[in-house]
Amino acid sequence: MSRQSVFPALILIAPALPAPVAAQDAHIRLPAIEVSADRRDEDLQEQPRAVTVLKHNEVETTPTEPGAGIALNSPGLTFSGFGQPGTDFLNIRGVGPLGYPLSATDHVVAYSVNEVPTSSFGFPASLFDMEQIEVLRGPQGTLFGRNALAGGINFVPHGADGDYERQLSVEAGTDGYKKGDFVAGDWLVANQLAGRVALRFQDFDGDVPNSVANGTEGGTSLSGARLSLTAYTASGWDISTMLQADKRESHNSYLLYYEHPNFPESGDDRIPEHNRENLQAIIKAEKQFGHARLTSLTGFQKQHIDGDVGASDAYLYSALTGQPESTFTDATTDYFLTEERERIFSQELRLASDDDSHFSWVAGANYFQSGYSGERDAKSATQPTSNGVTDVDIDTRSWSLFADGTWAMTHRLRLSAGIRYGWEDQDVDGHYVSNGFPGTVPTFHQTDDIGDHYTTGRLGLSFDVTDTTTAYASWSRGYAAGGYEKLLVGSATGVKTDPFKSATNTTWETGLKYVSADDRMNINAALFHNDVKDGQMFDFEFREGLVYYTFTNQDYRSYGLELDGAYQATADLQLRASLTLLDSEMQSVSATTNTGASKGNEVPLTPNVSATLGFDYRIAVTSVNLFDDILLSADWLYVGDREGDIGNNFKLPDHDILNARVSWRRGDNSLYLFGHNLLDERPVHFSSEYTPDIHTASVGTGRILGLGLSIAF
Repeated sequence: MSRQSVFPALILIAPALPAPVAAQDAHIRLPAIEVSADRRDEDLQEQPRAVTVLKHNEVETTPTEPGAGIALNSPGLTFSGFGQPGTDFLNIRGVGPLGYPLSATDHVVAYSVNEVPTSSFGFPASLFDMEQIEVLRGPQGTLFGRNALAGGINFVPHGADGDYERQLSVEAGTDGYKKGDFVAGDWLVANQLAGRVALRFQDFDGDVPNSVANGTEGGTSLSGARLSLTAYTASGWDISTMLQADKRESHNSYLLYYEHPNFPESGDDRIPEHNRENLQAIIKAEKQFGHARLTSLTGFQKQHIDGDVGASDAYLYSALTGQPESTFTDATTDYFLTEERERIFSQELRLASDDDSHFSWVAGANYFQSGYSGERDAKSATQPTSNGVTDVDIDTRSWSLFADGTWAMTHRLRLSAGIRYGWEDQDVDGHYVSNGFPGTVPTFHQTDDIGDHYTTGRLGLSFDVTDTTTAYASWSRGYAAGGYEKLLVGSATGVKTDPFKSATNTTWETGLKYVSADDRMNINAALFHNDVKDGQMFDFEFREGLVYYTFTNQDYRSYGLELDGAYQATADLQLRASLTLLDSEMQSVSATTNTGASKGNEVPLTPNVSATLGFDYRIAVTSVNLFDDILLSADWLYVGDREGDIGNNFKLPDHDILNARVSWRRGDNSLYLFGHNLLDERPVHFSSEYTPDIHTASVGTGRILGLGLSIAF
């Protein structure tokens, strides 16, 4: 029996394992799940949608790759990207970029922090002191708006709630890994003003050797601070504020020569460097008026991203051209220097019904504005359109109206529906100056604008088959905005860059949600079908020793099955598991692409199988006064192989991630040993084909072993 057939079988069996006698304790419960992403307090069990809520311990399973950690712990999600700010992205149920995001506002998963929208530059959010992450699968255009084609993710930092907390945590591990967290929360004015402060410092040296620049790649660091305040006024207003500043630095290459005998090993002539500085403020004000609650949600965000990378890995280009590796070791001949800035403002006003209303509803209006400015100074012997200095400004403005509601038709049957209408416009202003590379024009200037309007919606029925089982069926429609590619790559050759089209997704879904009468077991199952029109595609071709870019829109579809669940077997043992089976296919394919795309090909970066299996086991300690208990935790996370490009010319390999932790606990204090990626597999997150025998890749982090200490005081 193959590994792919064994592990799904174990996953399906695990929730049904007989519980020890101690499991008869009726007071054992799985933790309750609440989400804020629905904009009102509906029972998650009754909603006709698939939702995963990740808590702190699940998010931290990949300490240096938070985006990958979200995907590994959520059914139906796959992480891809270059390991660089603004280029990492998610695929949900086979719906994702057919390449990588083309601009700051080009993404098919809607990201938000405390319900406030951010751009692809804001993914992933910095995850320190995170209360939970809410992952909603399937189009979420009604409440998330534009670019929720595949789903929505809401990052929920721990807010100020008046609870007393003082927590200091430190970790240290192999390859220079270290992390420090500090959290303090309390009432500043009793029952009137609560405050909370969270700090993080994290560093990792990296584990990818660079034998040309004589250094190490794959390193990352993060420093961040967050201040949260919540005020309860005498007039009935609840006002919360979040102020955050963080900086993330990474050193990842996406041009590693995949066929190198020592892969992953870099032959870049410089150590790549990428920095993202993020400043964010969120103000939320709420007040009850009769039977409705008014909410004002205001967000400000400023992001600054800069990069310094080489453009010609010596091992890769030696294999491509047949020239000696030493030909490609001059850092002055090939480079990409980028500086990008984005300012985001958003404002939402909404009214929502009482929590116990027979008809649950929310309605409101939203405004979103993004101002992007980017500069690239590049020199490349192999990419004609990448030579010269390009300055591009892109301004995006979006307005929308929305309404969403659930009507309890009977005691067991509920009808749920929502609609959103939006309109937007985008302006682009680009300037190009050549560096003299043959085939490029001396200068080029492009100014353009586009406008669009869209309607998204959903319709669903949920029915309580029994007191413990709910069945549901739903239809939803998502939208991803069109726009301009941020580099205007046609400028170097004097060709106007046309905007990419908007994309739509129509999804049908049916599922079951089960929660046992004693709340010790929950199981979720969903069948889904996605039909995407004009999916946005980026790719490139390698012809006669030179690289050329391609932008087109393609149709595709996907369908599949998701299973996930948890079982509190005893007071000391919890089991959890998930399984996703997926099939995807390109539909009508544009004749303008020369990348090998054809009808019937699988959608790139979409695995057919992914799965997880994990447990937590508590051992009470009675003979030693030093500790109260020992907690053993382990998680196995599997991602199957997947097509690396739209032409289906090569596959990215499958990979297993095995994480484990042993914690010695006393009260709220703990000492623990941890191991990330114990099998030391190197997941390939993204790859490109230059020839059938030559590929590049970006890889994830290898094994990290370490020791941690958490102290409450």
